[in-house]
Amino acid sequence: CKAKGTKIAVLLGATGEKEAKAAFPDADIKSYKGGGPLLLDAVNNGQADCGVNDVSAVKGQSTAYPAGTFTIMPDLLSKEPLAFATRYDEPDLLIWMNLFLNQVTIDGRLQKNLDYCLNSEDWKKDH
Repeated sequence: CKAKGTKIAVLLGATGEKEAKAAFPDADIKSYKGGGPLLLDAVNNGQADCGVNDVSAVKGQSTAYPAGTFTIMPDLLSKEPLAFATRYDEPDLLIWMNLFLNQVTIDGRLQKNLDYCLNSEDWKKDH
């Protein structure tokens, strides 16, 4: 993706758009509006040479294509915390969610679930 003129597919307004511009200054960044497998489709159809997106999205969406269609690069351009959102008028829910996240972080359940769901393909055999 680092060669001059490489076409890189990104989601419009997403972190990947900003990260791709910084990491690949000589590339032709193509911003796509939407979501789902849009970026993978662009790469698969030859509209882009590669794509930049959230690793969990790419891993999940790439399972809809034949094995070997894509190569997922091992290095991340950035790392961001996972987050949940709640309505502004639900402070009790926000407090509960924060307490829950603290607890599952401390007792190891969060990392165990991240390893199962996002950092491996172990979940496939169970679903």
